[in-house]
Amino acid sequence: MLPLEEAIAMAAAWAAPLSSATMVPPVDAAGRVLAHRILARLSAPSFDRSAMDGYAVRAGDGLRAGTRLRVVGRIAAGARGTALGPGEAARIFTGAPTPPGADAVVMQEDVRREGGAVVLSRAVACGANVRPLGEDVAEGAVLAEAGTRVDPRLVALLASQGIGSVAVRRRPRVAVLSTGDELVGPGERLRAAAIHDANRPMLLALLRSAGCETVDGGIERDDPDEQAARLGALAREADLIVTSGGASVGEADHAARAILRAGGTARTLAMALKPGKPAVLGRVGGACVLGLPGNPVSALVVFLLLGRALLSGLAGAAPQRPLGLPLPLAAPLARKAGRTEFVPARLVRDGAATRVALLSSNSARLRPLVEADGVAEIPAETTRAAAGTPVAFHPFHGLLC
Repeated sequence: MLPLEEAIAMAAAWAAPLSSATMVPPVDAAGRVLAHRILARLSAPSFDRSAMDGYAVRAGDGLRAGTRLRVVGRIAAGARGTALGPGEAARIFTGAPTPPGADAVVMQEDVRREGGAVVLSRAVACGANVRPLGEDVAEGAVLAEAGTRVDPRLVALLASQGIGSVAVRRRPRVAVLSTGDELVGPGERLRAAAIHDANRPMLLALLRSAGCETVDGGIERDDPDEQAARLGALAREADLIVTSGGASVGEADHAARAILRAGGTARTLAMALKPGKPAVLGRVGGACVLGLPGNPVSALVVFLLLGRALLSGLAGAAPQRPLGLPLPLAAPLARKAGRTEFVPARLVRDGAATRVALLSSNSARLRPLVEADGVAEIPAETTRAAAGTPVAFHPFHGLLC
């Protein structure tokens, strides 16, 4: 079976970066992927400034407690003061530029005001309570690399630099197709032996939350020719097609066969992964294709690993293997070794500690996903683990692209 890391790298390699980009204001870039590296235009702060409300002083080699200084000015944020001479101080407020000659700020709590002067109640050293020019960002430093997904933190950094627009790649357009004779859409009447399609709504919602444009490809019967025709049509309007069902190698599994009949290329994967051992990677025309297993939890896990890697490839970014947070198990674990396993899990409190309680690992059950806070990753070689053994916990909000 294919190791999970190799499968993730392979998926990313099937996707060519989207070439077109557009310029948007930073606030409108949130959720989008940068097309180019961004360098700092300014040092931040762009001048030495006070970190406290207090008094700007010339500390030099240091001022002792009891030193008396004449107050010669007042500097608010947004204003500039005049130069300080020996034995002088200026009232200053947080964020205001230190005046020429000043090299320290004394907190207002550390002085005693006596008319037009202040007396230091403790010693002050050069550089105290001053945020120097470039402390946060140096002019010309790299703020973000191409392929970075913009979030509110980066928006703030870009705005602080006065950057009015950034180049972002266009949003990937992803089509989602469910396959299976047994499937009917939500809201449709169930016939005998039929089930409602849960995968397509789940995947469409997931992709939209990741900032993708989506195409609802509907449901296609278990017929490779009909599936091939649908894939060909979807390939003309999508960068990525995600199918669910038929990803294995049985006689009723048509995902790879349909890709080939559509004139594309395909590779079937047998991954060392549970749930979700089978998957298909392919290409039809200009579109990548990811074939997922039909069981809902399997489809979700494989998409969160391989689908995420494909979206990274389309964005021109290196795929990031989810790392997870090491947290202790709430109860002992026994399992068969051989595959990395992702199990829906809930976080529970145990005194001051947070532990991971595993829920059902049945890949056809959706209820445990709703009850879970994320998934716990059990290494392939693990057969037994005592309560308290650390495992990698992946919160859903960190996995959903």
